Order: sequence, then C-alpha cells, then structure tokens
Amino acid sequence: MKTWKKVTLGTVALGSAALLAACGSGSGSASKSSRAPQLAIPTDITTLDSSMATDTYSNIFIGNTEEGATRVNAEGKAVPALAKSVEASSDGLTYTIKLRDGLKWSNGDALTAKDFVYAWQRAVNPKTGSQYAYLMANIKGASEIMASKADPSTLGIKQVSDTEFTVTLTTPTPYFDFLLSQSVYYPLNQKFVEKYGKDYGTSSDKTLYSGPFVFKGKGWTGTNGSFKLVKNPDYWDKKNVKSDEVDYQVVKNPNTAVQLYKQGKLDQVGLGTPDLYNANKGYTKNTKLVKLKEATTDYIEYNQTGKGTSNPTAAKALQNKNIREALNLATDRATIVAQTTAGSTVATGLTPAGMAKTSDGTDFAEYAAQPYTYDPAKAKTLWEKGLKEIGATSVNLSYETDADSPTAKQQADFLQTSLAKNLPGLTITEKIVPFQQRLKDSQNHQFDMVNSLWGGDYAEPSTFLSLFIKGSGYNDGGFVNPTYQAAWDKASTLPDVTNDDARNADYKAAEKALYDESSINPIYFRTTPALRNTAMKGLQFNSTGLNYDLKGVYIK
Repeated sequence: MKTWKKVTLGTVALGSAALLAACGSGSGSASKSSRAPQLAIPTDITTLDSSMATDTYSNIFIGNTEEGATRVNAEGKAVPALAKSVEASSDGLTYTIKLRDGLKWSNGDALTAKDFVYAWQRAVNPKTGSQYAYLMANIKGASEIMASKADPSTLGIKQVSDTEFTVTLTTPTPYFDFLLSQSVYYPLNQKFVEKYGKDYGTSSDKTLYSGPFVFKGKGWTGTNGSFKLVKNPDYWDKKNVKSDEVDYQVVKNPNTAVQLYKQGKLDQVGLGTPDLYNANKGYTKNTKLVKLKEATTDYIEYNQTGKGTSNPTAAKALQNKNIREALNLATDRATIVAQTTAGSTVATGLTPAGMAKTSDGTDFAEYAAQPYTYDPAKAKTLWEKGLKEIGATSVNLSYETDADSPTAKQQADFLQTSLAKNLPGLTITEKIVPFQQRLKDSQNHQFDMVNSLWGGDYAEPSTFLSLFIKGSGYNDGGFVNPTYQAAWDKASTLPDVTNDDARNADYKAAEKALYDESSINPIYFRTTPALRNTAMKGLQFNSTGLNYDLKGVYIK
C-alpha cells in the first residue's frame, strides 16, 4: 500500500519511497538495543487515518502503529496478524476470518470483529472520501456503495462473533490475503473515531493503535518535525518487537540527511541523486552500501478532463492523442535517469521490474514491455499534426512536481528545456509545490502535466493496473481508455482471474492500451542506493506495501 500510493519524487532519508500497508513480521525473542534506532522521512506526515492515507510516509507510521488481519513477512508472504486464521471457500468467494483472543486497542478497549466491519463500511462510504476504497471493489456491494447506489451496511462483511467475521466477494481474488494487510482494511474503533470526527488521525493523540508501536508522549502533533515510537504494551506479539523505542525526524534536505548520518544521528540515509551517490558511495565508517529495489514507477500524467488546466488551449492539447504521443516520443528517459537518479532504470511500462513474475519465471515488466522510445523527429511530426488539429500554433503547458525534492526540480528543468527544443511552439511552465499540495492538485485535476510516483501495495500487477480503471480515485488525468478497461475487466473476472497465464496476458493488453493511447508517460523504475549503519539490524525493507517494517529493527 499505494499503495501503496502516490509518493514524492526524490531521495528518501529513510532510504525508499513506495505506497501502502503490506509489512513484515518479526521473529524470535526481543533483543535489547544499545540505543533507539534513528531514522528519518523527507516530508511531513499527512494523516494517521488508515482509511484516508495515500502516501508512503504516513503509511510507514500507520503500518507500524496499527495492523490488519494479515501482515506481509520477510519472505513476502501474507501471514495471519490480528487474525489467527484466514480461510477461503473452495470457490474463492467467501473468506472466514478468525481473530486472536484478547486483542486490545491502545486505550484498553477490546478489539473485535465489529471494528473490522465498521472500518470497511466507513472506507467504502463515499461520504468518507477514501481514495483507497477501490481496493475493496471486489467485496460484494462495494461498487454500488461507492457509487452511492447502496447503503454501507450492505457491504459483504458480516460479524459472526467478537472473534470471527466473514467476507463475501463478487469474484475470486487470488491476492485477497495481501489486500487484508493494506491500511484501508485495518480495523477502527467506532466510538473513538466518531469522538473526533474529521479530526481523527490529525495528530497522534487523536488516533488509536493496534500495532507494534505507539507514539511516545505528545508524539506527532500534526506539525512537529520529530517524534518517537515506543513498544505497544497491548500488542498481541509484543515479545517480537525488538526495540523499546524508534526515533524519527523529518529531514527535507537530502544533503542535510547525509551529514546527520555521518554525525551518527541517523542510521540510514538514501543517496537518490547522482551527485549524492558519487560523493558518498565510498563512505565506509560503520557503513554498508545497500541498493533498495523499490516496486515504484515514476510517470507523468496528462490532464485529459478538459478542466483544471491552465488555459483552454492546454485542455484541447492534452485531449489530442497526437500531441500526447509527441510528448511521450520527445521524452528522453535515459538522460533523465542518468542525470537525476542513482541506480534506477528506464521504464518500459507502468508495472515496474522486479515485482512480479509470469508462470515461466519471466519478469512481468519484461513480458509486458512496450516500445516507449525517444524519437524527436517523429515527435515533431505528430506535434505539428496535433497543433493543426486543435487549431493552434503554440501551447503553454504547466508541469507540476514536488518542492520537497531537488531531484524533482532537476527533472522539471530538464523536461522544460528538452521538450521545448524537440517540440517547436511548446512552452513548459514549472509549478513546484510542496508534496501535500501536489497530491491535492492531482486529486482535484488542477494541473496540465503532473509528475507522479506509485509504489506497489502487493506483488501482483493489479496493484498498478487498477489505478486507472473505472471508479478508481487515482486516475488523476481523467482519461477514458475503453481498450484498457476491457483488458482489466477480463483480468479481474472469471475465467481469467483464476488462470495466471490468461490474467497476465490481459495485464499485458492493458499495458499496450496505455501505450497505444499515450494515456500516461512512464519515465523510470526506481532503485535507491542507501548508506546503512552496520550496527542496525532487522530493518525489514519491502519493495511493495509498507516499505519499512520496524517490528524487528534494533541497534546491536
């Protein structure tokens, strides 16, 4: 989990960025740390509301202070967490979930099946506005509820007892165990949530916890740049939480983060830019250089809604297929990767390399690769044709990205110059805004072109290819691609949904549909090198879902 999610473009002080709430479980008895691990994020937490979170950084804390029925372990398997068992019927349409005995919220309240029912109904209720509710689309009644055609109480989740509930799906979902680990599937204490209403999750004292850690003292106030997590004494598996405390700070400048690391004030730091990497890759004092292969794709979205763009000509331009294709062909991805990243690779589609494999062991990204190429001559021809079709001789397009990252600014500068050079009559106006503002503008279609990243929520192509389906809250460009939707419909319904080869073929067709219509512009698949303190042990990095599971981390 988004994914899980939209994330900032740039170096992550902790070492990675990718969307939502899958995470790993610790094992063995707790070890006493010599001190608290010291980690950082490059931007502020947005929310602790598990129904509402969409970004990686918020979900690092949600995923480590709360928990779902399952949790993804170090081997990448979804294993029981708050649940002691998750059993599917023979037809894959009904799940019976039995909870562990004696589960508690951090305020001492009993955690029961009722809390799951409430949380899931709240998530799909359109009044809540959860962007991650789409992950529940296969639950019976969810689509109708999200379309305001049915009451949330009709959702296919039923409490059997305090420790058991059942879930009815509309179609078999082979990855449902992984979905159960996503933060939108976490339980919520109805009484506590309703006490704070819209303020729930806006600070740590207005949030309730069920996971390995809780916030210490005042914790996160909504604006402060440092906070501490401490072991949750009411967590069911507290014996396997290896640190009594984990300290965090917000460090927005990557160079500052590197200096803090060398001063012993951070235990891991990302080297996401070529300059940072080349200047620090040889640092060896109590340090190991690690390469964090993230299931994350950087891509550009085009606003095709006809609304929210900077001017009427821009709206017409981005609705024109020839102009979108020209922009894609004029994008020099290899140079962007070389100049602005350290270790990433040129994107060949939406679904990143290293995340999923086909039945014969082929990387899905290789199997489904599309011929995204850099061809300035063809781009110019299509550009001129598109301009003629919309009755214009020039176009000014805004390009929005994150102010929190120097890497994002470098990419914006490169595109501003190179696209204008390859496409005569094009002017790119940079719009550099804070991370949270970029998220809001994306969600509200208030952009022409926007740079986005998505990190996989689970290790299956649907975590990417469901982004732009009908009803998804993540189709920020608002495009309509019938061929793409048809391919998704085949992949997500019988008979293909239960046939791996057929499902992957449908996914490949969806990737081709995105390419054929130039619906988006994939730039690169991200890998982030990082310096890690050799005394820090047990920090579990997940390429999908929750990037960092803190349950087993400690300083030896």
